[in-house]
Amino acid sequence: MVDLANATVSAQCPICGSGSDATLRIVRGFRIAQCTTCRFVFVNPRPALDELVTLYAGAKTNPFFSEAFESITSERPALRSVLQQIRRYVPTGRLLEVGCGRGDFLMLARNAGFNVTGCDFFGAHKRPDNGIVSYDGTLAQAQLSSNSFDIVVIRNVLEHVFDPNMELNEIRRILKSDAYLYIKVPNVSFEHGLGCRLVFGREHDFDPPFHLNHFSSASLMALLQKAGFEFISWSLERPTLYSLGVKHFARLSGYGLIQTAFFLTQGRAFPKIVLSCVARKTC
Repeated sequence: MVDLANATVSAQCPICGSGSDATLRIVRGFRIAQCTTCRFVFVNPRPALDELVTLYAGAKTNPFFSEAFESITSERPALRSVLQQIRRYVPTGRLLEVGCGRGDFLMLARNAGFNVTGCDFFGAHKRPDNGIVSYDGTLAQAQLSSNSFDIVVIRNVLEHVFDPNMELNEIRRILKSDAYLYIKVPNVSFEHGLGCRLVFGREHDFDPPFHLNHFSSASLMALLQKAGFEFISWSLERPTLYSLGVKHFARLSGYGLIQTAFFLTQGRAFPKIVLSCVARKTC
């Protein structure tokens, strides 16, 4: 693990802007804080932006490009499920994935008829050789044209970024009028406490300096509204399954129960171990 705990800067609450928070716990020398006004959980102080860039650009410090971290074989069913949900709102058009990694989802979307683009911190990692236009660096650094995309997909990214407000504002800028956003983040209710012990078998799932923001359903919707998005609906995203074994069948069974609750309540009430939803850019 890279020691970034001594290269940190203080931050206000990303949701309400409050400068007052309390310590929830210390993990790897990083302070997990909870806003005293809105209860949002975030790392404060957090690594400076240039330190984060160095972390994600390094071949030895960024584990998320590795096939061992998440193989395409195990991930493909989940990605197909995401694509199916997206096509209910946007059958085709220009699609951008923020944090595209190896480009697995973009290739599926391209094969389904979308005009696709990606961006990520490739750094020392080889940029995917798949014929897809992809930008190395932050979304802002890509300098994409305003009002140019029909949908943006950002999965497992917003919890990593230094300023989620800035990221969503940039996404809103490049989306067309009434265009859509598909977003997925972990649910803080299952990242510590009883929920985490029951689902993951451990006391907490905080992961600084990689995860900096820890969203609840209320805080995610508040952030979307603040950035000029209308919440449309929750989505049920399939989990990435393990290879055969006890963990595989436990995860598959758990998903089946959640899926049943999702359909019986028409997506209104179900255990949200992760938060995935569709939102629309407001005028």
